[in-house]
Amino acid sequence: MSQLCFMNATCELCTNAIRGSNEVAKTLLSEAVKTFVLAFKLYQQVYLRISVSPGVYEDQLSTYFEVTRNFPRERPRVIESNRLPPNWPEAGEIESRRLCLRYQPEGSLVLNSLSFVVRGMEKIGIVGRTGGGKSSLTFALLRLVEADSGNSIIDGIDISTIGLRDLRSRISIIPQDPALFQGTIRDNLDPLHQYTNDEMWAAIKACQISDLLEVPTDKYTKKLDLNVYDFFKDGDLGEWIEGTGLAKWVEYNGSNFSVGQRQLVSLCRALLWRRKIPILDEATANIDSKTDKIMQAVIRREFVDCTVLTIAHRLNTIMDSDRVLVMDQGEFAEFDTPANLLAQNSHFTRLVECVDLNHSHQPPGEN
Repeated sequence: MSQLCFMNATCELCTNAIRGSNEVAKTLLSEAVKTFVLAFKLYQQVYLRISVSPGVYEDQLSTYFEVTRNFPRERPRVIESNRLPPNWPEAGEIESRRLCLRYQPEGSLVLNSLSFVVRGMEKIGIVGRTGGGKSSLTFALLRLVEADSGNSIIDGIDISTIGLRDLRSRISIIPQDPALFQGTIRDNLDPLHQYTNDEMWAAIKACQISDLLEVPTDKYTKKLDLNVYDFFKDGDLGEWIEGTGLAKWVEYNGSNFSVGQRQLVSLCRALLWRRKIPILDEATANIDSKTDKIMQAVIRREFVDCTVLTIAHRLNTIMDSDRVLVMDQGEFAEFDTPANLLAQNSHFTRLVECVDLNHSHQPPGEN
């Protein structure tokens, strides 16, 4: 309880400091104290609950450890004896050698003896019917599920021999449902604070989301004295006061943005990180046609020197790919240029015809 007494005394000292300060300092201090007091109250509630009934929490913890003890664990995040060169992957070549994958030890294969080679800097479309194994290929490349047999090779290195963090930190993925967390745009784009403001703004402008960041976040606009606002309105603190620019607030899961806006922020993050192999896993499935066109233009313009894998929901998004990998029930079906595949009675041709047929039966006005 001595900690609680100390924190109570600190609150009183801060309050007295506010009373003896000028108006500007009083405003700034009051905001800081509000934050401190709120944190203290939360801490106090948790502390008291734990101190009153420690036995309950001990029982819950022991149950938790008992349940999780037998959970399957991932492979090591880092293997010190096999660290990667700083610039890996440099070429971005991907090879799959008789790769087999299953989600459960006794389950059926979702990838069955899959073999193909992707050359560095190629733009590859990956298509197939639902359940064909398209997303399972992403799971295999990121080792979200370990291969049952076979190998995945990136730039001559078997990815099963390296640490998971080393592997996953070198590949970008833009999923169908973009991952945004509560915080500022800066935190979402650069959570580890590795990039400069200029680098972030270059990516923001390339992805055409500058206008989005110029709209103040009303809920989080700080109610400061006018003189304080005028004094600090230039630079980062000015953005923080208004809730604009890199200080634009993002609600949990990006709920204050549209689906298309969230996807553009996710694309902006991938562009900023500049990984050699970006994977788009049905990234345009839920967005409007305007946002789709922006994303396709950014990918063609900004990822020229990357090996891009695009798992496609909309076939039009992969028609300008260098080659298209067609998957059928977890197996390799076809792998060729779109033009060559369309020139023959291929799986790809039938997929395109099926899409065209569905569109022809849509009621007017539907996309």
